[in-house]
Amino acid sequence: MNKILVVLGMLLSFAAEAKVLVISDIDDTLKVTNVRSKAGAGSSFFDDGSLFKGMPELFQALQASYNDIEFHYVSLAPKALMFEQHEDFIKENHFPLTALHTNPNWKQDPEYKQKTIRALLAEKKPELVIYFGDNGQFDTVVYRQMNQEFKSIPEVTYIREAYSSKGADILPVLPGQVGFVTSFEVTIDLISKNILPASVYPKMEKLIYKALKKDDGDEHFGRMMYPHWMDCRDFKWQWNLTNTSPAFNFIKQDILKRCTR
Repeated sequence: MNKILVVLGMLLSFAAEAKVLVISDIDDTLKVTNVRSKAGAGSSFFDDGSLFKGMPELFQALQASYNDIEFHYVSLAPKALMFEQHEDFIKENHFPLTALHTNPNWKQDPEYKQKTIRALLAEKKPELVIYFGDNGQFDTVVYRQMNQEFKSIPEVTYIREAYSSKGADILPVLPGQVGFVTSFEVTIDLISKNILPASVYPKMEKLIYKALKKDDGDEHFGRMMYPHWMDCRDFKWQWNLTNTSPAFNFIKQDILKRCTR
């Protein structure tokens, strides 16, 4: 953490010029998939409209904040099966896109993400890497391994806590990684680290507040905050802010309530 804060502090004066690499998983990170359920994953195959609300806007805010930023999406899914589906999902939902990387073979290569990210870091030599993943498969350990291999590159890692160790055999969020349930917490954290400007906050707060007010607690399709299957009981709120707005307080309490079910 200290390494990140020191280097980010050095970057503040020329943040807009910093070379930033966003590396993101897709299923259960951006797209509502439920990969740990065969039925859930099967039903989401052709569904390009179901996503976690606020994630496109968050990525767009990052894009607008830096002159030199790239967005790379890395998925273990076979290219022949999922490349077009993933590409359609990214484009139709207006996520910034530099490149989509999917497994070129039908057989799953457990090292595919590491190989792809390793090559990207070596080639791009970014000044900051922002990782996005979830705790449904191996993102936590993949991103930790990349951080250990490229210790000179500052990074922040956000892991969506879509599953709980209380209900499934999952890989937990690791020390130094930031667990989140919605795009709201990521927005707060990025602003607190001076990676996003504070001007981004009002729009995101309004977006999430309105979405939660409409949430019926049983969302299945479309842009949603909490899929009906999400189990976020391991999530811990870690942002102690003062002079918060009623909307902020509502969002925080709604998330905590949802994650105690």
